[in-house]
Amino acid sequence: MSPLALAWSNLVHKRARTLVAAAGVAFAVVLAFMELGLLGGVGRTATILFDKLEFDLLVTSSEYLDLSRPGSVSRARLAQARTAADVVPVSFGPAAWRAPDGGELSLNVIAVPPDQLPRAFKLGAGGVFASEAAARAAGALLRREGTFLMDRRSKPDYGTPNQPRVNGQRAEIAGAFDLGTGFSWNGMLMCAEGTFARVTFAPADECSFGLVQLKPGADALAAQRELRAALPPDVTVWTRAEISAAERRYWLRLTSVGQFLAVAVVLAVVVGVIFVYQMMAADIRNMLPEYATVKALGYRGPYLSRVVLWQALVLGLFGYVPAFAVSLGLYEVAARFGGIPTQMTPEIALGVLALTCGMCLASGLLAVRKVHAADPADLF
Repeated sequence: MSPLALAWSNLVHKRARTLVAAAGVAFAVVLAFMELGLLGGVGRTATILFDKLEFDLLVTSSEYLDLSRPGSVSRARLAQARTAADVVPVSFGPAAWRAPDGGELSLNVIAVPPDQLPRAFKLGAGGVFASEAAARAAGALLRREGTFLMDRRSKPDYGTPNQPRVNGQRAEIAGAFDLGTGFSWNGMLMCAEGTFARVTFAPADECSFGLVQLKPGADALAAQRELRAALPPDVTVWTRAEISAAERRYWLRLTSVGQFLAVAVVLAVVVGVIFVYQMMAADIRNMLPEYATVKALGYRGPYLSRVVLWQALVLGLFGYVPAFAVSLGLYEVAARFGGIPTQMTPEIALGVLALTCGMCLASGLLAVRKVHAADPADLF
C-alpha cells in the first residue's frame, strides 16, 4: 500500500476525529485569509484617492509624509510647473461634521476648481463621476459658496442632518460622488477652493498638491526630471507609481494597523501548527499498535514518515476548501458593510494554500517522531 493510500485510510477510519481536525485547520486558515484580506484592503485604501485622480505626475510639498500629512504647496510653484504641463490644484484636509445625533465626526474634505472636475477625477465605471456631463453638473453646483458634495460611500453614521455643519459652519449638501472609504477615512466631502479655505481656514494661496497631466505619449520620467530641475527643493515631484508605493509602505509598515495585521497572520499560522500537531499526535498515540504492526511487516521509518506527512497534507486540504468558501463570504461582508475593499485575489488564494500546506507539513514533522517510537516488540 502506498503512503498516500494508508494516510487516506487513517483519515477516513475515524471520520469524526478527522472532521474535528479539519475544522481546526479551517479555523486557522480563515484567520489567515481574513488577516491577509484586511492587509490587502489596507494597501488598496492607502491609494484609493490617488487611484481616482487623473495625473501623470504629482507635485507635493517636500514635507509630504502621507496623505493625512501632505504639507502645503504654494500656488506659485504650480504656476511654475504649468510652463511645462497642465496642473490642477487639489486641496485636501480633515474637518468636523455634525452628526444627526448632534455629535461630531471626523471626515475629510477635498477641493478642486469646479470647472476642473472632469479633468481632475476619473470618470465612467468605477470613477468618481459617471460621465463628463455629470462632473460638469457637479462643478456647477459647487460654484455656490458653502456648497458640498458628499461621498455616497461614506459610513451611514454621517447621515444627512437637517442643518449640516462643517467645522461649525453651515453647509449645503447639493449632490454626491463616488470615491470610497477605508482605514484612512470614513467619510468625505467635496467643495470648491473658496469654500475649502473658508471652512478649514487654509491659506488661499496654498494647496495640498498639484495634478500634473502630460500630453498623450509624453515620457513621464523625462517630464519628472525636467520639473525637478525647474522647481525649487521645497516641492517634490512624484510619479504615480512612486506616490502609491509610498502610501502603501506607510500604511503597511509604519502604522499600527499594518503591523498588527502582519503579526496576526503569523499568529494564525502558529495556532494552526499547534492545533494540527496536537490532533495528529493524539491520533498517532491511539494508533501506535497499528504503526508497530506496519513496522513488524517490514516497512521502514521513511515509509511511516511519508504516511504521516501525507496525512498532514490531506488534512490541510480538507480544512482549506471550506475555509476558502467561508472567507469569500466574509470578504463580501467586510466590503459591503465595513467599507473595506477586501478581495480574494489569486495571490491571496495561492499564498494561503501554501501557508496551509506548510503549516500542516510542519505539524507532521513534529509528530513523526512519535511514529518512530512505535516498537513491534510491544505487540507481544
